[in-house]
Amino acid sequence: MADPLAGLSAPQQAQLRVLCWVACVDGVFAEEERELLSRLASRLLPDVDPSEAVAALVGQNSPDLEQLVAQLTSHDQRLQLVKLAFEMAASSSNPGDESPINPAERGAYRQLLEVLALPEAEVNEAEWAARQALQDTPALLDRLNRILFGWGAWPSLEALEFTGSQWL
Repeated sequence: MADPLAGLSAPQQAQLRVLCWVACVDGVFAEEERELLSRLASRLLPDVDPSEAVAALVGQNSPDLEQLVAQLTSHDQRLQLVKLAFEMAASSSNPGDESPINPAERGAYRQLLEVLALPEAEVNEAEWAARQALQDTPALLDRLNRILFGWGAWPSLEALEFTGSQWL
């Protein structure tokens, strides 16, 4: 069976694997998290069944963070991962959690920060941006698309044609 994630670039795959790990580290893969990864996979991999892509991500759920971070080729990708991981961790909470980020996801996020070894000021700025984005109305999926695809307010014609979208 072919790898459903084979169509992703190394940085895209690394980011998605880390996001999946953050989502699942608490032992609960919330429906919101599953749906988010499924919709994102369907946009990144239009010819792949999204459930197969998510299953592949979940199957690789114990990542070697150092190896995945090494696949991020730019400083901006590392900062984006900080922001996305913070958003993923804060996007859903378990019943009974007193904090928006449960202890397991907080620990995973801190472990990621250690591996990324970014300056504290940049991490604080990325976390601030993530908090602002969580308060905004666009869905997390839209923010991920902007970061992973480079889409601004409106995707380019090439991006729309690539994803199979049609003009309305």
